[in-house]
Amino acid sequence: MKGGAILPHTRLYGGVKRFIELGRVFMEAGHSFTLYTPDGTPPNWTANDVRVASFAMLEKEENDMLFITDRKYKDVLMRAQARYKIFYHVSLHHKARKMVTDKRLHIFACSTNVALYDRRWFGVKPFLAAGGVNTALFYPKGGDGENGRMGEGERGERERREERGERGVTIMIYGRLSEKVKGTQLAVKACERLYKKFPDIRLLLFDTPVNESMAKAIENFKSSVPFEFITHHPVEKNVTLFHRADIFVAAEKGAGWANTVAEAMACGIPVVATRSGTADILINRETGLLVRRNAASIARGIRELIQSPGLRQQLAANGRKHIEQFDWHILANRIISWYGDMESKRQSPDHS
Repeated sequence: MKGGAILPHTRLYGGVKRFIELGRVFMEAGHSFTLYTPDGTPPNWTANDVRVASFAMLEKEENDMLFITDRKYKDVLMRAQARYKIFYHVSLHHKARKMVTDKRLHIFACSTNVALYDRRWFGVKPFLAAGGVNTALFYPKGGDGENGRMGEGERGERERREERGERGVTIMIYGRLSEKVKGTQLAVKACERLYKKFPDIRLLLFDTPVNESMAKAIENFKSSVPFEFITHHPVEKNVTLFHRADIFVAAEKGAGWANTVAEAMACGIPVVATRSGTADILINRETGLLVRRNAASIARGIRELIQSPGLRQQLAANGRKHIEQFDWHILANRIISWYGDMESKRQSPDHS
């Protein structure tokens, strides 16, 4: 099988990361995969092990499956040579009607959130391709990681806490401040509501700004809660950041698949999150705490976990076990099976 994805760029965004991860698994299985961007620039935040080519190559090369997530490049997709042209619906923020309702396209949904949206608003039942997460890269605290031992970041943080005599709770938040739909400031506001009663809490934020406005937002960030804001941390080593956390908080809106929530769960970190992007992974009070998207509700969820180490431990264990079914390998194999089924139907004598 020869596949590819049409992308606007290869910078660090969830949609880009999705196809790099899937491409790697496809190649492991003996298939080929190409990331097509306007100028063919490879990613600078991860290993350049998936082929990258410019849009110009699309009309010269033929693919079996060709994916797109951005409706702006629909014309590029339609001019390309591909047996199955697939709109992979990954975000509810983008106007997707002209993609989802186009009978020439096959529709995939990255989560149950998106699948339900497509059925409700467009009357289309997409192929549910929910996921994913790299469960080998993101492993639980004290678990068997790449080196079969506790991560250096986790050990260092514990030692620093012991040296300072601290027993506080570290609350981790994805720091993409420039995108309000990520809910970073809302999660911070919730923590600020708790700070007077729980003066030992601290915030750990992280992001890799990919433009000047993102960098400026981080530079201007302030909070009454003591915080550390880490930027440009190597993505493949983000597990060490997650292992420093006691609680992960996400307050997204209109998300397809909440990547950072999935990664936190894979790392064995209990999560407090909104329903957005988490319908497949957050089972309330079993794999995490479900909250409404306002500071008061988020604060109540955080407070409960601060006061209940036992619940934190339970949610962490359940979350890790549950998230394993959404590993990229499992998702890639489901897509390969979909392709096989489509080929069988196409080659059937009854196919018209």
